[in-house]
Amino acid sequence: MDPLFEFALSVKAIHRELERQTNDAMRPLGLTGPQADALLVIGQAGPLSLKELGDLLIAEAGHPSRLVDRLVDAGLVERRAASADRRRVELSLTSRGRRLQKRAAEAREGILDLARELLGDRDLKPVVQVLRDLVQYTQFSELVARRRELLEAEAPSARAHS
Repeated sequence: MDPLFEFALSVKAIHRELERQTNDAMRPLGLTGPQADALLVIGQAGPLSLKELGDLLIAEAGHPSRLVDRLVDAGLVERRAASADRRRVELSLTSRGRRLQKRAAEAREGILDLARELLGDRDLKPVVQVLRDLVQYTQFSELVARRRELLEAEAPSARAHS
């Protein structure tokens, strides 16, 4: 098998498995993986507009409006006019959303802990660098860089895992 094709196939398989594990971990919280990701991003970067949220999510449809509608309907996210510009609508977590965001973050950390256990003490820096080198040629380059910045600003210990 061509090594590049095997690499691409493996990345796709790992992505699917991670998606399945994430959905399984979030199901008891009443969330899907994408909903949990949106809650985590709103909690990290909020308040933010729908467009700003969309710029931070890798979503199938490319626009998170239905996802946000479901979170608003569930009482986890609220829409409000921005104080500086009443025409701008900002998304923020409700108190219930903040509680669920913490539980979703713990569930996600559990998945990462399992992966760390499976990988042992392997050095992931070279692999991460290869992926960063490839991502720069995609439409998601800026998104991935911004998410990295959000996580690093939130918790300096996140850098130890990147």
